Amino acid sequence: MITELKLLLIACVLAVASYQDIRTREIDDRIWLVAGGLGGLLTLVEIITTPDYPLLLAGFSIFITAVIALGIFYTGLYGGADAKALIAIALALPLLPFAYPIMSPIFPLTIFGNALLLSILLVPLNAVLNLLLVARGNRLFEGIKATGLQKFGAFFTGTKVSPSTAMSVHFNLLEKVSDNGERCLKLFTRVEDVDEPKIMPKGVTKVWVTPAIPMIVFFLIGFLISIVGIDIIFRIVGFLFGAF
Repeated sequence: MITELKLLLIACVLAVASYQDIRTREIDDRIWLVAGGLGGLLTLVEIITTPDYPLLLAGFSIFITAVIALGIFYTGLYGGADAKALIAIALALPLLPFAYPIMSPIFPLTIFGNALLLSILLVPLNAVLNLLLVARGNRLFEGIKATGLQKFGAFFTGTKVSPSTAMSVHFNLLEKVSDNGERCLKLFTRVEDVDEPKIMPKGVTKVWVTPAIPMIVFFLIGFLISIVGIDIIFRIVGFLFGAF
């Protein structure tokens, strides 16, 4: 019963957080306090009431997840909400909720791995969109100063939309205007909790953007597929070892 309560808690928390992030690009910090506090309390009850509970493995799971969460936050790879979500998940569900084959025993990292690989699906999607633009006669990088490597990166991480569409919270700009007025690509920036102001170049009909699908949404999807026994990374590794 405790396991089911914890699964329901994390499912509800990730769903609410995803909704808030999609609508406003902000998540109320109280969500993670409730999730981590209540989830940690339920885990403590589970430890007390479960004979031979693997406490050492659970403690390691929480520790390594927290290290990874703080690492990705301080390196700017993900935002603060993503790190807090991982820690809350680790406190509530440090171990596999059910016995599944071909899954990591460290459940939070299964969710994180699923979410990370699912987010990578945006790469082929962007490539398809850009190929369609090229097929329609669009010169993708006309009027933009960029190296070949920057163009290659933009082709797979972003696409072109109208300036009005780019102002939506669902997109981040992949270009900027330099001090001398030139349009330049910007691909690698730190993830901040507050989005930087969008300054549009004047007189253009299309600008480069990247889809701003919140990582929390991928956490939710990764969580949902993990509770039915899908660990994408473990399955890929299992397939490769099986193939060879």
